[in-house]
Amino acid sequence: MDYSPSSPLRNQHGFTLLEIAVVMIIIGILTGGGVSLMKLLTERKARSETVDYLKQARLVLVSFAVTNGRLPWADSDGDGLENNGATNGTLPFLSLQIAPADAYKRVLRYAVNPNLTANRFAGCNALRAGLAAPPAIVDADGTSAAFAVAAVLVSAGPMDADGNGNVFDALASGTHQGNNITGNPNYLRHPMVAAYDDLAVYISAHELSGEVCEYLSLAVNNNSGSTVYLYDANQGNDIGSVGNGATDLFNVISGSHFELRSSGGGGGSIVASTPPTPIALAGRGATLNLP
Repeated sequence: MDYSPSSPLRNQHGFTLLEIAVVMIIIGILTGGGVSLMKLLTERKARSETVDYLKQARLVLVSFAVTNGRLPWADSDGDGLENNGATNGTLPFLSLQIAPADAYKRVLRYAVNPNLTANRFAGCNALRAGLAAPPAIVDADGTSAAFAVAAVLVSAGPMDADGNGNVFDALASGTHQGNNITGNPNYLRHPMVAAYDDLAVYISAHELSGEVCEYLSLAVNNNSGSTVYLYDANQGNDIGSVGNGATDLFNVISGSHFELRSSGGGGGSIVASTPPTPIALAGRGATLNLP
């Protein structure tokens, strides 16, 4: 076998310690970068899935209101069911028949305006009159002023970003401020910053009104010889009266039941009209002619 200086076998040699060290450093850098990249992608995936879950929960709440004429109360005892009278708690996921938690395995915080939890007629009247807080929210996409909303949903995000001992965060400085722990004085929708990683959505009064409340026109032409009273049997009160020889137009909520009566507050007797009352309005208005 040829071991001369010019032999290929003579010139073969292994990696030096320096070369091995350089390779190990490169592998370490690539491995560390890969771990960081995987962590970043995992965090983005969880946040994206939570955003989708918030959108789904918001849609289900609106659908619940359309079907039932009201928003659900909050869950105050953690069993997934709404608790009567609870305006601030967690999302009643069992009542809504929705998945129980976000991508961080936490139930959403949920706050609802109490005037929207009774029935369609009370809720639509409250929406028409204008909501008063709570709940209220500051949206960092807009001004710093808080405004009343129908409902708020909040995900705590991945951690306690503000270090206050609660996974939900609060910002007490800057242009847009709020407290997602108690909602006092308002909740906050804000991009992620060092001390805030919550995700929040809300249902506005106008949006809910557009989905739940349909207003119809009810005309009354009164030639009966005396004043008549238009009684709302759903709400148990008069929505107005029409004097003899007068015509009046009322905007009423679809699904309402009305009676024309000879005395106020549902008293007296039902007054003859065409078409006759009691009458339920749904889908389109009507004209009541007396006699």
